[in-house]
Amino acid sequence: MLQKLRLAVVGLGRVSKSHLPAVRELAEQIELVALISRDEGKLRSEAEKWEGVKTYTSYDDAVNDPDIDAFLLLLPHDIHAEYSIKALRAGKHVLVEKPMAMNVQEAEEMLETAEANNVTLMIGQSRRFYKPVMESIRQVREKAIGDLININALLLAHMDKPAAEWWKDESKIGGFIIPLWGSHILDYMLWAYGRAPLSVYAQGHSNNPNWTGEDEVAISINFGEGRMANVWMSFNAGCRPTDEVGLTGKRIWSTQNSIYDRYLIGSNGLLHLKDEYELSLNGEKLETCETNFANFTWQLEEFVGAIREGRQPLASGREIIQVMKVIDGCFESMRTGQVVQL
Repeated sequence: MLQKLRLAVVGLGRVSKSHLPAVRELAEQIELVALISRDEGKLRSEAEKWEGVKTYTSYDDAVNDPDIDAFLLLLPHDIHAEYSIKALRAGKHVLVEKPMAMNVQEAEEMLETAEANNVTLMIGQSRRFYKPVMESIRQVREKAIGDLININALLLAHMDKPAAEWWKDESKIGGFIIPLWGSHILDYMLWAYGRAPLSVYAQGHSNNPNWTGEDEVAISINFGEGRMANVWMSFNAGCRPTDEVGLTGKRIWSTQNSIYDRYLIGSNGLLHLKDEYELSLNGEKLETCETNFANFTWQLEEFVGAIREGRQPLASGREIIQVMKVIDGCFESMRTGQVVQL
């Protein structure tokens, strides 16, 4: 029997409620050995649910714990690089929430540290891990729609106030709708094309006084040879009632409360992804899954599998650096009003 991966989870905020059930689901492959948080109340409350788990309020102490093999980092975006690099230098594997970092320079340092220490660095592009999404990529690779020539993505959602206090601060989040949701859409586009784009042009504006980053965005990407992609995103779509944390429904990405579609246009056909839950080919349904599909479990299983097999995981640091280049290009284009060469 293979030895379990000894995992530590850093950060017990909102997103931990999606990740921790995945850790429990994979109990045959993973042992949760430590929880790390500066909030002692959250730490005590969560530790009571796990048998024999260590608790740390000091991340540095946890990094030096020889009983920890890997870290799952669930933190504000501005400390992704700092915390990842500390763990990687200590010879620990890292799965860090998206976006990978605040900019390409940070991302490159993360990757260099991982490769220098021969450890795994995976980015939490969790929206890859749905059956219809995986099937869409397989269909593209098998040329079910001929050659891929265009991807159009539309997100219309409503948010009144941020779900976390640090989302208000552009210096901590690195923007707003682009890192929160655009990082998923841009990752999908690069994954589908299987190559880096040549240039990007973006427009973005902030309309809600409850945060400083962009909440209305249009992005156009040139992949060369007549291949392109376009993204339209809004967090201002409608004035529907919100819950106590300002979201339309309990999750902003619910298909019940947003419009989220991707159209993949080929030289001989059309794929349509409706949210992550339904895939159609030329109008015929190919694949569906439940809205409560355990994508975080599948993602964590990929992380464990890559470590055991000594291979690059899906959404490896090496791969997601290309997404960071596009994100950086978007913000540069928004500042200058120019097309940015990548």
